[in-house]
Amino acid sequence: MMQAQVLSAVLNEVKILRTINYGQKYITDLKYSYNGNVCVSVINMKNGTPIWHISSHRVSFGQRRGIRSSINFLTSHGSCMCLRREGLRYLFLKNGCLMSSDKDMRINKFWPSSDELLGEYTPNGLAVCRSGAILVSLWNHQVHDRSLGKVIKVSSGGSKALEIETDKNRPLFICPTYIAENGNEDICVSDVNTVVVTDAGGFLRFRYTAAQSDPQFDPYGICCDSKNNIIVADMVKNRIHMIDQNSELLRYIHYSDMSMPRVLCIDEEDNLYVGEWLSEEIKVLSPQ
Repeated sequence: MMQAQVLSAVLNEVKILRTINYGQKYITDLKYSYNGNVCVSVINMKNGTPIWHISSHRVSFGQRRGIRSSINFLTSHGSCMCLRREGLRYLFLKNGCLMSSDKDMRINKFWPSSDELLGEYTPNGLAVCRSGAILVSLWNHQVHDRSLGKVIKVSSGGSKALEIETDKNRPLFICPTYIAENGNEDICVSDVNTVVVTDAGGFLRFRYTAAQSDPQFDPYGICCDSKNNIIVADMVKNRIHMIDQNSELLRYIHYSDMSMPRVLCIDEEDNLYVGEWLSEEIKVLSPQ
């Protein structure tokens, strides 16, 4: 009886509060900017060339949806972004470089790909820490047993403050992608078939993997709520895992017709924003 109750709780569906239509498919990143704006990065194809489009959409809680374009970038490379609260500063990847733009769309190079920060690695994901430092997940562009990744923390001045690569001389990452900082400063990273969580100093806390009966766990977008729970999108199984800060699965988040959830972000009220790979809408979910 107890087991049945736990299983039922894990499988509960959640309510969709509203949708935001951004009019394009293939979403690659999604960020909430703490001032009511949701920033969306999508990939389009033009003459066979991928074009990443980043725009900002105003969220109005009094309406079903409200849209206001306040930033609009086209770039031939790079898709992940992060936001710094001071002056609504946007940071995004372009040609292996971290670019910075203020609210008036003045764009500057934050640091170049040739810098010693990166070496032979390419940035995959970005997140901003509470301290103002930037977390960057990196991949060496190799495959199979040669595929390796790492995470670096870059100070607000552009220097490397931390590098996370191994645990007890063994590689921590295969191909890290999306990244987030928890409220307790844990660093949470989506990797191949697993979520890797380290403490603020880069020491491994745990790996979260699917159960043996659920081997196709494919984590992508990741975010953390006000209770330090870690929320990660699983594209293969069309559901979202919510785990606590100690690796225990709390529940699966699911809603009607969910299909290939790719990216996530969360607002001050713990409302969860979900971008699906083949959809043109962002679903806003109740935290209940």
